[in-house]
Amino acid sequence: MRVLSPETFPRQQQFDHFQQVAVPYVGICADVEVQALLALCRAEGWSAYRATLYAIAQVAEELEWLRWRIRDGQVICHDRLDSAITVLGEDNQVRFTTVPWQPDWPAFDRAAQKVSAEAAASTALYNGNPAGDEDDDLLYHSCVPWLRFTQMIQPMPLNPACSIPRIMWGKYDVQGARTLMPVVIQAHHALADGLHLAQFFQVLQRKLDEPGLWLRS
Repeated sequence: MRVLSPETFPRQQQFDHFQQVAVPYVGICADVEVQALLALCRAEGWSAYRATLYAIAQVAEELEWLRWRIRDGQVICHDRLDSAITVLGEDNQVRFTTVPWQPDWPAFDRAAQKVSAEAAASTALYNGNPAGDEDDDLLYHSCVPWLRFTQMIQPMPLNPACSIPRIMWGKYDVQGARTLMPVVIQAHHALADGLHLAQFFQVLQRKLDEPGLWLRS
């Protein structure tokens, strides 16, 4: 982790402005093409959900702004992020758990499968090590596989505001030879504009188009 100096932080003016906004969040929903990813996962017997989770974790490795956080009025940058996820419990109620970052797909897949199974079998809302106030080296993920949506509002605190991005994806939509999946990202506007959100989708789509490059490496 490193602190970004106000003198060199490229968004300092925007940062100062959006720190004063009552609801300082920006978000967008867009489709991504997942046909190549689904085909590879079917062929290899992999979970497409966990592969998607890993793809997004890799996008955060590539795009620094996803690792920016606001802490004590300053902007910090994490070196890497864990994946905070939702899991449906055996009682059909949501549970929260965290997948620690793993540098390769097999290790990430094993870790995600393990913590998900433990959370699903648990009666506790938070599983593993619950995040504290200083634990912002995370991305928040959720999935709504039962519904195709064109927008989704995710709960985000206002006082104080939270600088951890929220990412959610929904039900596949098969359109001939294409398979589309809606993805929502919400972020703190002090750290991201529309350009940054578009970059997220561009990098994610590039990975989804060639899943063999990062799932088989």
